[in-house]
Amino acid sequence: MSMQLCLGTAQFGLSYGITNQKGQVADDEVKKILSLAFHSDVQLFDTAQAYGTSEQVLGRCWPASMPKRVISKLSANSSPEIWESSFQRSLQQLQVEHLEAILLHRASDLLQPNGELLMDWLWSLRSRGLVRLIGVSIYEGEDLLGLPLDRLQLVQLPLSIYDQRLLHDGSIQKLRKLGLAIHVRSVFLQGLLLQDYSYWPSSLSSEFRLHHKNLQSYLQLQGVSLLEGALAFVRGCEGVEAVLVGVLSVSEFSEILKAWKRVLPLQSISFADFAWENKLDLDPRQWKQQ
Repeated sequence: MSMQLCLGTAQFGLSYGITNQKGQVADDEVKKILSLAFHSDVQLFDTAQAYGTSEQVLGRCWPASMPKRVISKLSANSSPEIWESSFQRSLQQLQVEHLEAILLHRASDLLQPNGELLMDWLWSLRSRGLVRLIGVSIYEGEDLLGLPLDRLQLVQLPLSIYDQRLLHDGSIQKLRKLGLAIHVRSVFLQGLLLQDYSYWPSSLSSEFRLHHKNLQSYLQLQGVSLLEGALAFVRGCEGVEAVLVGVLSVSEFSEILKAWKRVLPLQSISFADFAWENKLDLDPRQWKQQ
């Protein structure tokens, strides 16, 4: 299966992203974005109940007859009855009969005392034809330790020019060998990778900003934009099935689609040189704490 784009929809339900100055995307713009997805053969969508009203927005904005392969996520810190009612609420809000995949927000939920019960319930969704794939969302390689990977089909993980940790520690290769689908997010690092370094928030380290300035200069010499470079990097990563991108407007989505179609792995660019090792700079959960 060739690598495909997956439209992330957090911005449809809340004001999301460190570079987001527009707030939540309005319904009219969401309809335009989904229409462009429909006509560009983008069929995969990533959402979650935790993304504010994202599921409801999608449910009321889908174009007629649009294929709806939706991935949603579950916070499983409760009971089977609540898991089930939460799942059914997602189907109702999205106005779909089944999901492409259900992911756990926290992979560690499977390691809790009720982890086996949770896994059995997730498998019941598959046996009832309500989901095709079961998976987890992770932040680092250590999150995979102890998981029943033989009972999972999908892992969503961060990957970008700057965040190459899961390539270097063998996690992606391990998942590929096990036959799990790999979906990557944060390929633009919430838009930071696409911005000029001078616009970066002051809360980020000066070293990281200088690093980004160096990447900008390097790509400019190659005649490659930041957007093209970010997409070319992930296009060159073997085993990735889908690449999540989030957008605030139909014009942003159009630019990404154009770059995606024309960009292939750029063999002349040494992206390995731009991996950034400071985990605090790479993890959005840590940005406000710095």
